[in-house]
Amino acid sequence: MQFRSLVWLFWQQLIRRKSLWIVVALAGVVLLINFMIAAQMKGMLEQGIRYDIATRKAVAALDSYAGQVRQWSVVLVLVVAALVAPPARKDGTTQFVLTLSVSRRRLALAQFGALALFIVAGTLVVHAGFAVASYRLGALNLREASVSWLFLLVPLLIWATTSFSLSLTRPALLVYAILLGIPYLLLPLLTAFIGSWNTKVPEAVRLLASRVVDNWSLLFPNVATLIVWPRAVLPAAVRPPWPVWPWEGLHALAAIAFWVVIGLWTYRRYDFGSRTPTK
Repeated sequence: MQFRSLVWLFWQQLIRRKSLWIVVALAGVVLLINFMIAAQMKGMLEQGIRYDIATRKAVAALDSYAGQVRQWSVVLVLVVAALVAPPARKDGTTQFVLTLSVSRRRLALAQFGALALFIVAGTLVVHAGFAVASYRLGALNLREASVSWLFLLVPLLIWATTSFSLSLTRPALLVYAILLGIPYLLLPLLTAFIGSWNTKVPEAVRLLASRVVDNWSLLFPNVATLIVWPRAVLPAAVRPPWPVWPWEGLHALAAIAFWVVIGLWTYRRYDFGSRTPTK
């Protein structure tokens, strides 16, 4: 079975689960942002505000919207990345493909290829909307707009490997519990609980518990802060010669590699059971 056919097979499965509505929703969001920025500019000019001042305020508002998009895109990618492999195992597609002398590695690459196509489509939709708004405000030239979408796509693809690799052998809900429930719910609750301890608890115990939670959180990097989109320029160091962004990027890659290795290790040893398709 050709690799392109495998990718197309899993792409169709992803679309049949109505995931394409996510791309449509993204298009609606960027259209709404363009409308709000245009209305804000029009309102400020009607109030007699100088054009350059109004433009700076509109650019600041657009940057704020871009920051929210970066935050939510990281979460959305984790959710979508876990929707490829588990349903294929459930309906027997994975088992059936393995009967066609397709290796597990080739199967996983095909599934990730379908996921990558979906992420590329969503990234282009979001970037096109922001590029149009930024170009109208003079905050982004055509040359920068033609390459800056890669600064959103590449981090999202790398980040998607965490959720995807774990979902190769585990249900989507378990993946969400690990990658979303722990950093956004469990760790904040533990931090608040440890902070509520009074002085009756030995200082060494409080310090040890705090350090354990802090080190645990290192497994869940804040990838959104490392995405520089919609610009195509890496941030400068805050305190030269301390390169903050490169070290944080290296930490994020190490944490992502940790989850990917766990996912692929269990994938190599996973028993898919019967290879007879159920549908």
